[in-house]
Amino acid sequence: MNTFTFKKCVQSEDQEAVVDLVFAIKDEFRLPNREAAEKIVNICFEHGGVVGAYYGSQMVGMMGYFKGEPDKDYQNKETAFLYVACITEEFRLTRLFRQGLLFALREFRKMGLKEIRLQAEATNPYTNRLYSRFAQPLGESRSLRGHRVITYGGTLDEALRYLEPKRRPVSRPKTVAITPAFG
Repeated sequence: MNTFTFKKCVQSEDQEAVVDLVFAIKDEFRLPNREAAEKIVNICFEHGGVVGAYYGSQMVGMMGYFKGEPDKDYQNKETAFLYVACITEEFRLTRLFRQGLLFALREFRKMGLKEIRLQAEATNPYTNRLYSRFAQPLGESRSLRGHRVITYGGTLDEALRYLEPKRRPVSRPKTVAITPAFG
């Protein structure tokens, strides 16, 4: 079983690692150069932050978010807007995305955020299916990077209820009274 760790990234310490990760999958993001990757990372740090996902000491995933929605000039500061997420290819079929999303949502709660907005590329069935389980589609548009996306919205509490590990009640063996056969 893979063990991942997560942390809120600090721009002065983690920016290069985050840019390197985004640039490593530049073809999937349709980025023309490293400067485009830097722009994405900078806008995340400027308007929110980045959560890094690590396997050992290697950054293998990231989620960049905003406090407030870009189309509302980031004014609604009780809303977390998940802007970008990426995972290195070798870890894509693991639980990394779900675990990272849960970590980010818990961090959002600590920040006092109440609402969540998430965008999924319209052509990504996995992400659309996941988001639709705890948020409602709000509309289709183009992302800041020009991709056709579906924006989902809902409460942070509802997203956490869905993603938190379910605790099963402890089953206790039934107590059976035994009557002696010989009296």
